[in-house]
Amino acid sequence: MGFFIGAGFSLVLGLVFFLVGGSKARKAYDVASTETSRAAEVGALAAAVASEIGAGSFNRIVELKGRAVAVEPLRAEYSGTDCVWYECVATRLWEEEYWEESDGRRDRRSRSGSDVVSRIRREPPFRVEDASGGLLVDPRGASVEAEKTFSRHEAGTGLGSIRVGSASLDLGALGGLAGGRRTTGYRFEETCIPSGRELYVLGEATDSGGKLVVRKPEKGRFLVSTRSEEAILGSARKASAGFRVAAAVCLLAVAALAVAGMFRGR
Repeated sequence: MGFFIGAGFSLVLGLVFFLVGGSKARKAYDVASTETSRAAEVGALAAAVASEIGAGSFNRIVELKGRAVAVEPLRAEYSGTDCVWYECVATRLWEEEYWEESDGRRDRRSRSGSDVVSRIRREPPFRVEDASGGLLVDPRGASVEAEKTFSRHEAGTGLGSIRVGSASLDLGALGGLAGGRRTTGYRFEETCIPSGRELYVLGEATDSGGKLVVRKPEKGRFLVSTRSEEAILGSARKASAGFRVAAAVCLLAVAALAVAGMFRGR
């Protein structure tokens, strides 16, 4: 029976690896198959469409490369970095003791884990500017690959307040822990897109809202990254190959366990 349970688990794991590998392959295809547009070209094309069939009719998947420029001043709360987008995450670290039964025995064990207790994200529209001009980007709903600009660990179980950058957190108000879990510390991390950073953007340029903006398409990928196109492609292709190899290994394990189970049952 144990062989067949192992085969079933390996089959599910292999399917997950296969699906994740396929997702990475589609990401690589989307990036590689979209030609880079200059901001001025997209603006001229939108104006031409508006003059022909009216404003609000333009929409096109575009790939942009340029500097991130804030429309409104924005400063990341933990690091104080001038930026166009940021996310700050506070995580509580904990440990607990539990009983584990095996072969009629009860043994006391301990384990650790973590829970996100605060997440702050600021994502106002910003501009991506190249040598020809700039376009407005609405990053809501985007898959954002930003830079880590802050990481700090605080040990202890105190329930007072703590100041991280410009943010003040009341640890006691963040909520209690379930069961017998004991707080061992907190981790504070921040990622952001600094102002002036070179960006890669893949999304839909449209004037349907009254002004030309790059946003999340109804169908398709919306990616905003501080990495270069070459780095994105290389990472996606490598991950796709790795997950597919892992899926093949799991399928071999399924076959081996199934055969072993059949012979064991005879």
